Amino acid sequence: MLRKLSLQVRFAVMLTIIFFISLPLVGTAAYFILQKNINEDVFEQAKFFLNTMESVRQHVGQVMRPAAQENIPGKFDVRLMSTSFAARNVAERLKEKFPEYTFRHVSLNPRNPVNRADNFEGGIIQSFSNSRQSPEAKGFIDKGSEEYFYVAKAVVSEDSCMQCHSQPAVAPKEVVATYGSTAAFGWQPNQVVASLIVYVPTKLARAHAIKALLTFMGLYAAVFCVILIMIDRAIVSGIIKPIKAFAATADEISKGNFEKDFSTTGNDEIRTLAEAFGRMKMSIIASMNMIEKYRSKGPK
Repeated sequence: MLRKLSLQVRFAVMLTIIFFISLPLVGTAAYFILQKNINEDVFEQAKFFLNTMESVRQHVGQVMRPAAQENIPGKFDVRLMSTSFAARNVAERLKEKFPEYTFRHVSLNPRNPVNRADNFEGGIIQSFSNSRQSPEAKGFIDKGSEEYFYVAKAVVSEDSCMQCHSQPAVAPKEVVATYGSTAAFGWQPNQVVASLIVYVPTKLARAHAIKALLTFMGLYAAVFCVILIMIDRAIVSGIIKPIKAFAATADEISKGNFEKDFSTTGNDEIRTLAEAFGRMKMSIIASMNMIEKYRSKGPK
């Protein structure tokens, strides 16, 4: 089928076929690379979110709580002294701006039921307790009908936590009155007591990957079209036009017009071909002259 087409059209068809064959291959490879990079980026953003919440907890525990204890000794105000209360409320405000992120401050025996760990989160806390060399964890988890990235960090009790979490008898009376004498007591210093976890739906990364892929494929198609046009122009000017010119010259020579020459401006294979045609022309002229000379003498 291609043999019936002109040389220019053959090149265009061949390059178009190459483009459509390469398109799914390049697209598939680009998608996996883009998704991998975006997954890593989302993990880093989730980790940043998690560290922000940890910084809020540290600020409350190291700055606000001592200041409150100094100004209102013997009293406990959850709004000023609870690290989990502060982190959860800051996270809820951030969620208004970044609804795709979910922050959890979970424990096996929390004072606020909203902070109670589910089976998966309880497993993370237990894992942190069993392996203190790995204070962070990340991975994928299916929750309901959605898949999520998660980044988790262990919460380790400090000496300053013992006032409210060691024994009910030494805890501020406001704590016992509000939460009872069983929730979040019995802690020991340097014990894994909770975990901070950030969840991000994987569909967010996929959406970003598909958007980036469409942009990349659009650029790939545009670049390929530019290359196709450049190759087409190069073929036309460097091959097709000289061949057509040679064909026209050969046609004139076949009619006896030997004043036409096979000329070209390049210094490549087309020039070699033109020189070969030129030698053939000279041979034809020499042969014609010999024939004429023979005819003019007549038969002996």
